[in-house]
Formats: sequence, C-alpha cells, structure tokens
Amino acid sequence: MLCRERLFRCAAVALMLVVVIAAAGCGGTKVENVDPTTEGYVSGRWNDSDARATSDELIPQALSSPWIYAYRGAYGDTRPRIVVGDIENNTSEHINIDVFMNEMERVLINSGAIRFVADPEVRAALMEEVEWQEGMAKGGGVSGAVEEGVLGADFMMMGTISSIVDQAGKKAIIFYQVDLTLYDLRNWEKVWIGQAQRKHLVEGSKVRF
Repeated sequence: MLCRERLFRCAAVALMLVVVIAAAGCGGTKVENVDPTTEGYVSGRWNDSDARATSDELIPQALSSPWIYAYRGAYGDTRPRIVVGDIENNTSEHINIDVFMNEMERVLINSGAIRFVADPEVRAALMEEVEWQEGMAKGGGVSGAVEEGVLGADFMMMGTISSIVDQAGKKAIIFYQVDLTLYDLRNWEKVWIGQAQRKHLVEGSKVRF
C-alpha cells in the first residue's frame, strides 16, 4: 500500500513538472524576421509605418512645388542648399524625428535636385576634424583655405508633428499631422509648406493615450 501511494505521489510530481515546463516554454519570447516595409501596429501609436508614409507623401510635394523652379529661374543650374532646423514633436508620444527626416533627406539628395547642408550638431564635429587636419595631418582633402570652400544654406526647413486624440472607453482615434515649412534665408520668406496626415483607429481593453 505504501509503495502504491509513493508511486502515485511520484507520478503526480512528475506530471506537475511537465506542466510547469510546458507553461514556461509557452511563455517564452518569440522573434520573427519580417519585411521592414511591412505595415503593422502593436500599440496603435506612431511607428515606422507612419514615418515612411509621411516621407513618401512629402517628398513629391517638395520636388514639384514652384519654389524650386523659381530658384532655378533665378540661379540657373545651381541646386538649392537646405539646412534642417527644429522639427518639434508636439504630441504626447516619444517620436524619433530622425526616422522620417533621414528618409526625406536621402531621397531628396539622391534626386539630384537638392543639396543639404550639415546641421549645427554635425557642423561642430566636422569643424573639430577640419581643425585637427589643418594642424596635424598631411595631405587629405582639407586645405588651409577650407573656410572659403564651406557652402552655406539657401533655405532652412522647420516643422512640427502634432496629434489629436479622441478617446472613449476602449476605443481611440489618433490623428497625426506633419507640417514642414521651407524658409528662404535671404528674406525669411516661406517658400513651401508641406503637409501629411495619418489617422489610427485603436480598439482594445488596454488602450491608453
């Protein structure tokens, strides 16, 4: 009788171990590689899909706007130079501005129609390297007259990302708007305003905005 009870206890313990191990396996982290261009949302907040979509919408606006034709009419084949200023995040979310601005710069530069000048943070790093090369390095692309070869910007691009949240219970609608403005640094005139919008409908018990 004692042997039988011990067998039952051992069997019960073994079964519990199997259940615990199985449960631990089910709760493990799962990682899957997907196409980076695939649209998808987990929380419903702004993500890479929105960054990519807004840049895709704003780039054609910038390249087809009259400002670029007016510049070419005044300066011939010279390509306009742009410096990126403040792009303010006016939403309640943490948004990485660089994701869509870097994409915009990449496509606009590769179009051959526009040039971008280094922003203030990058200029500081470049100037440090230039000063080191002038004082220490032999050869290379930096000469004593480097200051005469540095080109300033013709235009500055600034903008905002804003959002409006309409929430009730387990549902929320989040409206995003990206506004970019291009200023002529010669006269501070606004020569181009670009705009892109996104809207998310989010439903779920854990919706919090």
